[in-house]
Amino acid sequence: MNRAIASLCLSPMLLIQTQSAHAEDFVPDGVNVTYGNYLTVVSGRSADYTNLRLGITWDWKKHFYQSDSMLLSSYFELAASSWKSNLTANDNPSPDGKDKATAISFSPVLRMAFMPNASFHPFIDLGVGAAYLSEKDLEKEKKSPINMGGNWQFEIRAMMGVEFGSEQQFELSYGWYHYSNAGLHSLNESIDFHVVTLGYNW
Repeated sequence: MNRAIASLCLSPMLLIQTQSAHAEDFVPDGVNVTYGNYLTVVSGRSADYTNLRLGITWDWKKHFYQSDSMLLSSYFELAASSWKSNLTANDNPSPDGKDKATAISFSPVLRMAFMPNASFHPFIDLGVGAAYLSEKDLEKEKKSPINMGGNWQFEIRAMMGVEFGSEQQFELSYGWYHYSNAGLHSLNESIDFHVVTLGYNW
């Protein structure tokens, strides 16, 4: 986790360095929309959240590694998410937990794309970033809420997908998002989503 924190601290500096050389690089390179649902990772916890997310991306424009079979690159994403609980009064949701929350996040993401010279190619995305949540306590069944411990959280993702189109301008992916504070606060109950993302790059 110390390495994750260090990479998170360094990523804005890397973004500034790479963007400062060309003013046009401040223009986003892509946009994506995501739909997700609460993923039960903690046993015995009953919650039901929908996650709607809009993101914009900037390519780092540098490749860490490239061969005929694999391309290793990176991008940065700024996103806004809206979480809404689907529990009803019959579920007896926790009175101290909020049924809605907003998250603003920024994350550097590492992409491993395979068969880069094909008309479409699969990829894996791995990222660790920061997120600010509008609420600290999220509703679930029973009396106590999901206590996130604080507004600032880490956002961790692992996604698998495919790029396609005449210039690989479209992408479709499925995977996992995790939010927790990594022990920065005394309480750290975390929340997870499984999501589907559709993206367009220009």
